[in-house]
Amino acid sequence: MKRLVAATLLMLVASPSLASASSPPVSDWVQTDRVEFHGTDGFFRSQGVASDGSSLFFSWNLGLIRTPVDEPSNVLVDKSTSAIPDDLDESGHNHIGDIDVAGGVLYAPIEDGPAYAEPWVVLYDTDTLEPTGARYLLPVSVQRDGVPWIAVDQPRGVAYSMEWNDTGKLFVYRLSDFELIDTVNLSEPVSRIQGAKIFRGNLYASRDNGSEKSIVSIDPETGQVTRLFDRDLGDDYEAEGIAFIRRRTGTEMVATGIREGSSGYTEMRTYRIGGDVTAPVLRGVHFKSKRTRRGSKLTLLLTASEPVTAATRWFRCVGRGKKPCSKTKATRMSRTVQLGDGANRRSFPSSRLSPGLWKLKLTPTDRADIVGRARLAGVKILKPRR
Repeated sequence: MKRLVAATLLMLVASPSLASASSPPVSDWVQTDRVEFHGTDGFFRSQGVASDGSSLFFSWNLGLIRTPVDEPSNVLVDKSTSAIPDDLDESGHNHIGDIDVAGGVLYAPIEDGPAYAEPWVVLYDTDTLEPTGARYLLPVSVQRDGVPWIAVDQPRGVAYSMEWNDTGKLFVYRLSDFELIDTVNLSEPVSRIQGAKIFRGNLYASRDNGSEKSIVSIDPETGQVTRLFDRDLGDDYEAEGIAFIRRRTGTEMVATGIREGSSGYTEMRTYRIGGDVTAPVLRGVHFKSKRTRRGSKLTLLLTASEPVTAATRWFRCVGRGKKPCSKTKATRMSRTVQLGDGANRRSFPSSRLSPGLWKLKLTPTDRADIVGRARLAGVKILKPRR
């Protein structure tokens, strides 16, 4: 009986159908901007795109460039014609796909079409765009028609890729050595993926499918494919890379593409969650009672301009004289609270606050990842009654 139970538990753990799903993908992306590049500027941005929050990285067949995140036309580091290592260039490697960056490293998939005999991932320093010396040959038995893109999932310690045509499987590679450690079967085949990136646990992919040029999401845990939206850019448009730019002003999804026969025309479209570009605002932040005895419940009152997640942290006033709160000391007492649109009331314990003056700092972030201005609420903690 014990053996039967153990075997059953083992089957349950190993069963792929019981894989824990990622959080639901974001579907309400709205275009908010578009940038055009022409001539050689367009050619050198015509494949992949990635961002570390401060820079943008672009790839094309033979090269890489780095630009400021707010000035994609201003090249900071130019390896536009010399990024492929010499030995790979000499062996017929002629195409860099959609790239990714993580931890100061740029990951570039490099193909040797039309033979597609050696699909490499080459690592570069993000500051200099020079190869770090690390490179990994992916198994041609699974990457049979090259390696069109690579997506790094740092929290999970893995990287993902797929084939170009036979796309019913997601290949999972260990990030430290690019050993193939898993193959996730997709809920439906998704062909012609040009680029993909991880955002909030899901893989977001840019497809070059007909005139739709769809953005889809793939749950890397379960393989569930979700069609998010069609961009409807026409048959002469070729979708390329995709990236996420994460900043205090909000997360932007950018996607690049070219017009066939345009001789160097490349564009980058920017999308925001709900089209939101406005920072959340907290008003009237105060404690119901300005003085309370230690151990009593503190009631915080405030109004939020929209639903937000607020990070809170306690600061103790340590200044002297008439302005004790002119100098504060941060504590480790912190938590996040969910606030709704409009009036809010939240309770905080005071048992860990020693007698004296305290400030509670609240920093709001909305669903578009836009960080609003921090607000403070003050309270005086009195000694408990004996």
